[in-house]
Amino acid sequence: MTFRFSHSLLGLPLLLGACATASHYQPPAVSTPTAWQQALPADTAGSRIPTAAETRANAPVTAFGGTAPAAQPVAEATPPVEALQPAPAAPATNWWTIFNDPVLSQLEEQALAQNFSAQAALARVDQARARLQVADSYRSPEVTVTPSAYRTQLSALRPVPFDVPANPVVQTQYFVPLNVSYEVDVWGRIRRNIQAARADAAAAEADVQAIRLSLTADAATYYFNLRGLDAELAVLDSARLARVQNVQLTQARFQAGVDNEIGFRRAQTELANTEASLVELTRQRTGVAAALATVVGQPASSFVLAAKPGSDLPAAPAVPLTLPAALLARRPDLRRAERQLAAANARADAAHLARLPTVQLNGFIGPQSATLAKLPQLADGFTYYLGGGLAIPVFNGGRLQGNEQLAQAQYRELEAQYRGAALTAFEDVETALANLRLSASQLAAQQRALHAARQAGRLTQVRYRSGLTNYFEVVDADRQTLDAARTLAQTQAAQLRYNVLLVRALGGSWQ
Repeated sequence: MTFRFSHSLLGLPLLLGACATASHYQPPAVSTPTAWQQALPADTAGSRIPTAAETRANAPVTAFGGTAPAAQPVAEATPPVEALQPAPAAPATNWWTIFNDPVLSQLEEQALAQNFSAQAALARVDQARARLQVADSYRSPEVTVTPSAYRTQLSALRPVPFDVPANPVVQTQYFVPLNVSYEVDVWGRIRRNIQAARADAAAAEADVQAIRLSLTADAATYYFNLRGLDAELAVLDSARLARVQNVQLTQARFQAGVDNEIGFRRAQTELANTEASLVELTRQRTGVAAALATVVGQPASSFVLAAKPGSDLPAAPAVPLTLPAALLARRPDLRRAERQLAAANARADAAHLARLPTVQLNGFIGPQSATLAKLPQLADGFTYYLGGGLAIPVFNGGRLQGNEQLAQAQYRELEAQYRGAALTAFEDVETALANLRLSASQLAAQQRALHAARQAGRLTQVRYRSGLTNYFEVVDADRQTLDAARTLAQTQAAQLRYNVLLVRALGGSWQ
């Protein structure tokens, strides 16, 4: 088969170039909420939760006399709005200072400085920047110097015309060419690859911020877990001392014949159970401390975080009632996902443009001589070549088409992941706000429960010492007081962790 190239074929690249229009990338539109469902005003957020009886009274009655489930509000469909434009990378803030805890601040600084995940992320940024440099290098011509020297001999038996006897010929050549090769970026394929590499570098930088936010949030979560366990341990230790006194009291009453042996044995049982709970919480604390040590980049075997005396936990910081949805644009994971999507879009364009002809310019220039000493005589030994070519893809078994389809499928995958990440971000904020709002009501109820349990415990002790009741009521009252005190400490620690979750959900701060 013979291809005949006419003058009209020479205009084919221009014709194809007219069709090589790259897509104008825009981040996918994500419906953003006009208001957070769980961000209620102060008078509503602190209102009393309806009791179960009130809920049943207000519930519709079914035909069989029971109560039907309360109607669930249906979320109104939010029309697509302007795309949630990822904001530029915000300067790193020490968000943990809102807790006013110097120990936490020290741990956060250690995590940022010593954690190996953060160091690996920084190395990935360097890799992405190096890839950008490699992609940008294709915009410039490639220049190489390839000095060569060789000696050849032509055979005396070589074929020659006219049957003239041939003699062996020895040739020596010294050549110092400067080779130049350059691809003309007619359609913008190289530029698209550079855009993809630049977006990858931005995604790697956002990944560093995402990992740092995750590390600091994990460190704060583990820290407040430890403080919550310390508070529970303090409660249990106080209960253990009370249980020891109860054992001594019941033993004395049993030996005096005032009470039976059952009360004494129950007191011993409660003491042993409390001591077992102390051991269990100590075991849990050891595991959390080991996890915190890994986050801050220290061996768990040498990491020690002393327990704070007492069972009081710091108050949770105040959260503003108004949190604009635009804050989510600062989330580094969303910025990373969007930049990855932009890179995929540029690569899809580059894969499409790779199916068009490629224009190459090349040549060389340099001295050539049969004698090494005459190489500097450029006037006589100067040689050069300048040319170019057009490579038009005709048949490659569908490889270029497959590459384009692959790039487009990768773009669609990342687009779906970006939309899913945006929905997850809204979910994170709503969940954190709900946790904060409801835990405040839960904390107030548990404080009332603990106060009432302590009052009941004191009255039961008085009645027991007066002989008006048995020790079983004392055991029950003490157990309720201990459970209420432990639950209160757990809720206080959880409320601090919910603040950390909100900070993480908002991308580092609610400021």
